[in-house]
Amino acid sequence: MMRIWLWPVVIAVLSLVGLIAGLVSEGAGDRLSWLALAVPVVISLHGLRRCKPQSRRGLNVRAQG
Repeated sequence: MMRIWLWPVVIAVLSLVGLIAGLVSEGAGDRLSWLALAVPVVISLHGLRRCKPQSRRGLNVRAQG
């Protein structure tokens, strides 16, 4: 069970730390918030880049009958 939830929990904690740091601190806290909130964006963009477009061959099949 831990293998399934490890990375989503890590991303959620990073997001939470980034949001709280951005709200309550100045200077170094702002840099921490930018860094912590950039990690989920980078992970998402990496996943989208790895995703291959699906083939359109199956979409042109006509219904029989």
